[in-house]
Amino acid sequence: MLSTKKLAIGFLCITLSVYLLACNRSRARETTAPMLTSPLVLVSAEGVDAAEPATGVAPDGSFYVAWVNHEPNNGADVMIGRYHPGKTPPAPVRVNPEAGVATAWRGDPPSVAVDDDGSVYVLWTARVESNGKKGTDLYFSASSDMGQSFANPVKVNDEKVPAAHGMHSLHVADNGRIYVSWLDERNVVAPKPSTKADGHHMESNRELFIADSTDGGRTFSRNRKIAGDACPCCKTALAVARDGTVYASWRHVLPGNYRHIAVSTSSDDGATFSTPVIVSDDKWVLHGCPVSGPSLSVASNGTLKVLWYAAGESNAPGLYVAESKDKGQSFSPRQLLAQETIRGTPVLTEGTTGYAGVAVWEKAGDGGSETKFLLIGQDRPAITLGSNVELPAAAFTKDGLFVAYVSKVREKRSVWLIKADNK
Repeated sequence: MLSTKKLAIGFLCITLSVYLLACNRSRARETTAPMLTSPLVLVSAEGVDAAEPATGVAPDGSFYVAWVNHEPNNGADVMIGRYHPGKTPPAPVRVNPEAGVATAWRGDPPSVAVDDDGSVYVLWTARVESNGKKGTDLYFSASSDMGQSFANPVKVNDEKVPAAHGMHSLHVADNGRIYVSWLDERNVVAPKPSTKADGHHMESNRELFIADSTDGGRTFSRNRKIAGDACPCCKTALAVARDGTVYASWRHVLPGNYRHIAVSTSSDDGATFSTPVIVSDDKWVLHGCPVSGPSLSVASNGTLKVLWYAAGESNAPGLYVAESKDKGQSFSPRQLLAQETIRGTPVLTEGTTGYAGVAVWEKAGDGGSETKFLLIGQDRPAITLGSNVELPAAAFTKDGLFVAYVSKVREKRSVWLIKADNK
């Protein structure tokens, strides 16, 4: 679906440059930016608490950045803007029609996808309460005019009693079928309230659900359970190969509180899924949720890649990658990409000739976080895009790698955009 195959072999002399949009040049210079080697473009509005960026790439080389504006009264709005190198962007728009009803947090940003016909899809959550019971509903919004307006949102989860739905993912197959996966609490008996211990979230395990649409998101299929015992605060991942094979991934909780990445495969358009396969025996015992899920990509030759963070027994905490050449039935031994503590879910882009993709992640440390990226399959060190910045989302287009992330401006979070260029 993405336009990554058109990207020329590059990044030979990687430096940092800025994706300076004409209308933002003066504002970017005047705004207090985080400590970086280059200035940034401010995507969100000044003075607004904005976070949780997500990206989606269009066939024409443009890309979309979605994020969430947070209000003091706990209200939130999903915003989205379209960006095209060398062109002045239109004003961003609000996705949710009713102001303030959206909800998001650092582990559960919106999801964005773009169809071959240019249709823009956004998946987001909203607060819901009925008969004293609170939860979140999962909504799908579609735009047919390049993100300038959105049709009325469609509710994806199909149960009637409020429950938690989140850690969602969105993918559009080559045939236009839309897939949505998420973690669901509808069948959890007396769910345990969320608490924290040793810096990790602790709550009841959830179940992995999926639904699909064949009419551009106007309607969705019945919700189908893929697996149980899913780590409740780790984001899910979806990918679809050219031959229609559907891959779903999540962090699975095994007996003994081992928390390992699992993959399940469907060869019938998501109607049924295979028995989950554990990607790597990381031996990570954790009595809580690391808030870090997997990322997937499928190459044109069908090779599936999985990127994830682990910190298991007798293993270096770090960013790992593994691949499958037999449609998720087995995986290669994991490869360590970066030996460091990772915060959040890393990002994996599809590869092209010359390398096997790009990994983007947030490194955590006592001195603050860093956003970094690495070309997989090349013997080169990771590149730091910024310090004291977090929650990266990557858009890999024929014009290069664009990264949106979060920093603070005058004590408020803001969403910024930078480009990793070969010039």
